[in-house]
Amino acid sequence: MQIPSLKDIVYNYISDSIQNGTLKAYDKINETDIVNTLNISRTPIREALIQLAAEGLLESRPRRGFVVKPLTIREAKDIYAIIGRLDAFAIELALPKLTDSDITLMSNLINKMYNSIKLRDFKAYYQQQLDFHNVYILKSDNSELIETLSRLRRRFVRQSYDSTDLEELSKALNNSNDEHSLIIKLIKQKDLIALKKLLIEEHWSLNYASNDTVY
Repeated sequence: MQIPSLKDIVYNYISDSIQNGTLKAYDKINETDIVNTLNISRTPIREALIQLAAEGLLESRPRRGFVVKPLTIREAKDIYAIIGRLDAFAIELALPKLTDSDITLMSNLINKMYNSIKLRDFKAYYQQQLDFHNVYILKSDNSELIETLSRLRRRFVRQSYDSTDLEELSKALNNSNDEHSLIIKLIKQKDLIALKKLLIEEHWSLNYASNDTVY
């Protein structure tokens, strides 16, 4: 197992903070806080900030340093279109390798997601849906594909879970989780054509957002 570098630790810390909503659009990255929180020098912090900016999560602004880059609905739709096609490729590679244990794990995660939606624990739902898709993405056994999907999902998978319209959000997430159940059904049937169609044309679409900026 590869030990993460100091730059990787900072990268993951900032990326996770964006994904879980701790950092929002236009928030300034406070390097001093990161130094104190992670007990890491400024050099790996700057390296991580430069990488995050290159990947589109941050942007450098004069006299402000690095801030969280806002993501528009148009950008999110474009990213989802790419994720959908790569996710379909991942399931194509993984389908012959998926076991009954994998299917059981995915089914359990679906049940957990329904419960998280009921409890309106959207952060838990977010992690559970990542875990669901990772079951077959990791089984694709294609390191470049796995890394590319991971990078794109870091850029945007989480939708606007802080909306005040919780009923609409819950409905959208329940619909998405119904599609997770359909994915399981099609995996059991080994119906690759229907699986790819579902992932590309339906599942990876922007089902919910509260305004023109996603985060």
